[in-house]
Amino acid sequence: MGDFHQHGTITTLHSLNQRPINELEDELRSFSKKNPMALLLPSLYSELEGPALANIVEELRDVDYLSQIVVGLDCADEDQYRNALQFFNCLPQKPQIMWHDGPRLRAIDALLQSYDLAPPHPGKGRNVWYMFGYILATEKAKAVALHDCDILTYKRDLLARLIYPVVHPNFSYKFCKGFYSRIASEKLNGRACRLLVTPLIRAMKQVCGPNEYLDYLDSFRYALAGEFSMKSDVLEDIRIPADWGLEMGVLSELQRNYSNNQICQVDIADNYDHKHQILSESDRSKGLSKMSADIAKSLFRKMATQGTVFSTGTIRTIKATYYRIALDLIDSYNNDALINGLSYDRHKEGQAVELFAENILHAGQDFLEKAMESPFMPSWKRVTAAVPDIFERLVDAVEKDHRDFSAATMKKPVLSPSTQRLKERISLHLSEIYGSLNTDICTDTLSDKLMDQLNLSTSHLSNTKQDKWSEDDVVLITYGDTIKKSDKSEPPLRTLHRFLHRELNKTINSVHILPFSPFSSDDGFSVIDYDAINPELGTWQEVEAIASEFKLMADLVINHCSSQSKWFKNFLKDKSPGKSYFIVPKASTDLSKVIRPRATPLLSEFKTEKGEKSVWCTFSADQIDLNYANPEVLFEVIRILCDYLKHGIRLFRLDAVAFLWKESGTECVHLHQTHEIIKLIRLVIESIEPSALIITETNVPNRENLSYFGNDNEAHMIYNFSLPPLLINSLLTGDCSHLKTWMMSMPPAKRGRTYLNFIASHDGIGVRPAEGLLHDKELSNMLSTLSSFGGHISMRRMPDGQDKPYEVNISLFDALKNTVDAASSESDQWHIERYICAHTIMLALEGIPAIYIHSLLGTHNNHDLAKQTGRARSINRSQWDINDLNEQLQDPSSHHMTVFNRLKKLIKIRRKQAAFHPNATQYTLHLGSSLFAFWRESLDRHQNVFAIHNISKQVQKIPLVELNLISTETWYDLLSEDVYHDLNTVIELAPYQCAWITNKT
Repeated sequence: MGDFHQHGTITTLHSLNQRPINELEDELRSFSKKNPMALLLPSLYSELEGPALANIVEELRDVDYLSQIVVGLDCADEDQYRNALQFFNCLPQKPQIMWHDGPRLRAIDALLQSYDLAPPHPGKGRNVWYMFGYILATEKAKAVALHDCDILTYKRDLLARLIYPVVHPNFSYKFCKGFYSRIASEKLNGRACRLLVTPLIRAMKQVCGPNEYLDYLDSFRYALAGEFSMKSDVLEDIRIPADWGLEMGVLSELQRNYSNNQICQVDIADNYDHKHQILSESDRSKGLSKMSADIAKSLFRKMATQGTVFSTGTIRTIKATYYRIALDLIDSYNNDALINGLSYDRHKEGQAVELFAENILHAGQDFLEKAMESPFMPSWKRVTAAVPDIFERLVDAVEKDHRDFSAATMKKPVLSPSTQRLKERISLHLSEIYGSLNTDICTDTLSDKLMDQLNLSTSHLSNTKQDKWSEDDVVLITYGDTIKKSDKSEPPLRTLHRFLHRELNKTINSVHILPFSPFSSDDGFSVIDYDAINPELGTWQEVEAIASEFKLMADLVINHCSSQSKWFKNFLKDKSPGKSYFIVPKASTDLSKVIRPRATPLLSEFKTEKGEKSVWCTFSADQIDLNYANPEVLFEVIRILCDYLKHGIRLFRLDAVAFLWKESGTECVHLHQTHEIIKLIRLVIESIEPSALIITETNVPNRENLSYFGNDNEAHMIYNFSLPPLLINSLLTGDCSHLKTWMMSMPPAKRGRTYLNFIASHDGIGVRPAEGLLHDKELSNMLSTLSSFGGHISMRRMPDGQDKPYEVNISLFDALKNTVDAASSESDQWHIERYICAHTIMLALEGIPAIYIHSLLGTHNNHDLAKQTGRARSINRSQWDINDLNEQLQDPSSHHMTVFNRLKKLIKIRRKQAAFHPNATQYTLHLGSSLFAFWRESLDRHQNVFAIHNISKQVQKIPLVELNLISTETWYDLLSEDVYHDLNTVIELAPYQCAWITNKT
């Protein structure tokens, strides 16, 4: 029976009893529904001819929780590769075999060599490194395990215990190392660990002093074990050595990237034996002799990176200390062997210690002579940055090798590699969505159906990766009829297009047209027919005309549809399509935790052919939630989206997407299946049109909102919902403290994802995104102030039945008319300057700016329209007659003209600055609570912009020396056009004045 002692700084998971393997595998089977697992097998071809691997394959036949097995095959010619395909073909998991000596993978290696990114020489490290890349490329697994192919005592229990810690939903481990007692044939094995690693670590502790890294390594029972498991996201950043320091190097990387409480070790076998390395006393380039030198060098390198200074004297001291500790351990091991009746050869053990001691000395001298040498293979994140399509190349190479050399495969027609990979990824997402349902749904059948429905099996699919945005991107948000002709002489969409072309074609490059389909309520967000254009707006011809000149964003209102839709009418009649498209909760359904964005009832009563039914309505009785537990609903939505692509739409706003999936006893928001649906939608549209973008509309607290980036496989863009309330609060109070705190907490968006910045929209100013960011009193003061400026506070219903503020319905122009300490609710002298300041800040922030058309025009609250419709949101959804608007925009006394022209000028300046690329570097500057300032640097590091904004009523002074401007460059203010020759100058910003100080114009 194993002990239960927790030794060292990492968690040890023991084998305390003989738990039946069936119990473990039952749990792993359930875990695999949300955490697909893969096994990596680094193998020499010679191992296929030995007894160990044949037994391993036989054991793996019964491991049905694995979704993927990858074999890294080394030292194999073409005939041997064919034999390997046949050898592994008996496995039901259908392993992918990476033929490292084949021409395709050699070509990839040569390509990486040209970038100085290829592994320096063949070996296990190189093999494992390429398998890591393949796992990342296929995106099938969320967790991987790796073990050697020479384990003579292999049982499938080993794999189950090894991978269990990283897939258990209640465990937080990122990495797990296997350990076992090295006893076989009645003797102690594991010389490299017992006689080298342990005494060397302890010697370095004595010589170099206390060290967290050495304590960490000393915590592992068997640091050189070749068996480990990890979350798949670990693979992207990890660097591993190409030499015998692989196992130690992996442990070092994990310690560098993760905290100790995310790392564990697990007892995986009572009996373990494998192929043993020779000592190789006469040839230091082989066997344990080379291994010991590589391991010692890896320790010296790691310690040096932590600041330890080595000299020839230090190395000699470490060698001498090691030698003494190792000899003492020989006594301990001898006694341990005797009490257990094992044979023990002290002479051979002593020879090993002497060889290891000499190799420590040689390794240290080699390190000192080549201190800058880096034997680490680069992380895959770095490789993909240099060769963006490397993953596609890897997958294609493996799949083409299999296709060309497998006789069984050649007899059957096959999909192209990219199409087959797409199908596999679709199937994986569908499994994640529907695998947990107690139904007869077959995800493979579903994936075939979806591929056929969208003609994906025969279509040319693009793998092109491209930059999807730049500093040139600015979005205008508008309804299709915000600008129209009152005499109805032309469709509003045509009028809108004329206005965009005449006034804004050099100002904005993207247009978000809010819902344009026929609807029954909520200004378009209760869709009757997704395939049609509201005839009161125009036709698809007008939509396509706008899409031909601007990047076009459309709403995909996919959480619900109208009670007047064909689908719901069919539901009432118990007809298809539609009869199973909606949610009728059972009496046993627990709805107590459901989070609501509205104060209306969750369930609405409807009379149907089968009697009265209570139907789920998150937003209103006219907006009926769709039932995504029925795959037909999901497939219809994807079909609609793909049809939109054909009409030129490239940006898709997924409205209220957080509420898609419903599950009894949960909050029914942000559920796992919702995220998987977004991943599937993105996968499909990017396969058809690489320039397509997904934007998720999730008006929720900041942390929940950020989750919709996923692992770079969900939304390309998320709305910066916390920005509007925090920025407005800053301008109302003259204090940007909370805005700065929030901005410093925001993670920079990685390349391929970004924020959509806005401060006003067709909806109100969200209150939920300010939760936890503004104190209750501050939030109350802001709401009170906005209410006095004509705003309406809309409420949401909590699970306990209480109502809480959800949003403020008000036009942005009126929201900034004065401040919280104003004696009146009328506009003050700084109204327009405060308003322009708000947009100046937004335009400079990391991300893509989106401006609501009524903000661009400076439209006031429309109380009459709100009263007329009975909807508070109508206060900010005015409609302009084009002639009246043109008159206002040409009237110098009109604030509409002033706001419109000033904002257009700002936007044009912004679009010329490389430092305002959505992914350009951003750092917060600390210049006091009245100055909101940050620094942006272009991706090529050529342009810097110091964006400084006075958010108060008082003049603010800033000494330029506080910005640490480089004195050899000339600095300009892009807004005032002032040039700063003297960097000792103190600049003054008037109330709400802004400066964008740059070294490039």
